[in-house]
Amino acid sequence: MDIIAEVRRRHFVSKESISSIALSLRISRPTVRKHLKTEIEPVYQRQSQPFPKLGEFKAVFTQWLETEAQLPRNQRRTAMRLFE
Repeated sequence: MDIIAEVRRRHFVSKESISSIALSLRISRPTVRKHLKTEIEPVYQRQSQPFPKLGEFKAVFTQWLETEAQLPRNQRRTAMRLFE
């Protein structure tokens, strides 16, 4: 169960205090209050996709994987060998 639903259920249905919810769920009281104010669960959306660090090597890796997919299993490179 997600934390927001758990906080809301405990407070509104079970009539549990904010302090006891915070203590049992190990979150701060302001966080419990914040979750009690929300109606829907917040959704994180990234503003922009960061450029991957392996971006310039992506074509090389793709080519290696395509050629090695056709090789017998014992002749393929291991993940460690690809990393090196």
